Amino acid sequence: MDQTTRPTGDGGTEITLTLTARETEMLADDATDAVALLARALWASADLRSGTGRDAWWPVVMDVSRLIRQLEGVRDAAVREMPDASHGELAIALGIHRQTVASRRRAGTLPPAQPTEWEQWARTGSHPDQPQH
Repeated sequence: MDQTTRPTGDGGTEITLTLTARETEMLADDATDAVALLARALWASADLRSGTGRDAWWPVVMDVSRLIRQLEGVRDAAVREMPDASHGELAIALGIHRQTVASRRRAGTLPPAQPTEWEQWARTGSHPDQPQH
C-alpha cells in the first residue's frame, strides 16, 4: 500500500492511496468504504474548524462511529497478534498508561476476551449486521 500527496495547484491537496493486487483482493470494497468514511470525517473536521454549519450532522456521526468501530477491530486484532508484548510496549503503542494496560489485560478487555464482531470483520471481511433504523 502506498499513500502519496501532491498539491492541486489551486491551494488544495490530492491524496492518493494505491493498493497492491493482493491488498485489493483481500480488502475488496472495504478499502473504498473506509476511505469514504474517513473523507466524511475530514470534511466535517474542516467544517468544524471553519465554523461552517450543516443542516444535519447525523450522517457524520453515523459514518465516524462506523469508522471508529472498524479501526477498533483492526487494533484489537493487532493487539491479539502480539500476546508477548509487554505492558509498557502496549502502553506506548496505545497512548495510555502502563497500569491501564495491565488492568485491562487482567480484566480481559485488552484485547477483548472474545473477538468482537469488528475484530472478526478486520480478519475476515465479514460485515457485522447493520443496526436497523
